[in-house]
Amino acid sequence: MKQVGRWNMKNPVMVSERVYLRPFEVDDAKVLAEASHYETDTFMERGRDLGSPLAYESYIKELYEKQPTDGEIQFAVCLTENDECIGMIGLEFVDLINGVAETGSWFHNPEYRNKGYGTEAKHLILEYAFHRLHLERIISIVFEPNTRSAAALAKQGYKPAGRLKYDGLKDGRYQDLLVFDLLREDWLSYREQWRAEQERRKQGLQA
Repeated sequence: MKQVGRWNMKNPVMVSERVYLRPFEVDDAKVLAEASHYETDTFMERGRDLGSPLAYESYIKELYEKQPTDGEIQFAVCLTENDECIGMIGLEFVDLINGVAETGSWFHNPEYRNKGYGTEAKHLILEYAFHRLHLERIISIVFEPNTRSAAALAKQGYKPAGRLKYDGLKDGRYQDLLVFDLLREDWLSYREQWRAEQERRKQGLQA
């Protein structure tokens, strides 16, 4: 595996200790297609979201043409140590006038789950949304059985904002979607806690 290192990351937009966000490249299409074939968690409404390299290549090329005013911004989530693409995260339904957007992420490869990469990536996209785009409110929607994501959102400062009843059919019965939102003022408080936790983690690794 090639070694990249922090000073040789490709087009970094937002950087944390272990992951960084960058624009997608056409070469990422193969990685995304392979990851789409992994079994997803049981809470996913439709199971695996299968895609071919050609389909993802077309999607990435479409992203090249998009601007923040088009309502969608997507980034590749990569490891700082070797530039490996491990997922994607972004903002959808971006409304720059009213300062609102919705977050979404995609980490299908189980090798990169439950290791905190998703939390780091979420911190970066929130920093991008509130600091770079000057948004005021971020929305996140999870399928009701997705208790893990709901708990993570609460830890990040999100608060319950509503429930969409009977929004998806799974296992023969309808499930609800849970809506959470995060305001800029709540994010500022969470950001300081996050930075303190990361500093303690770094000191622990150096000890």
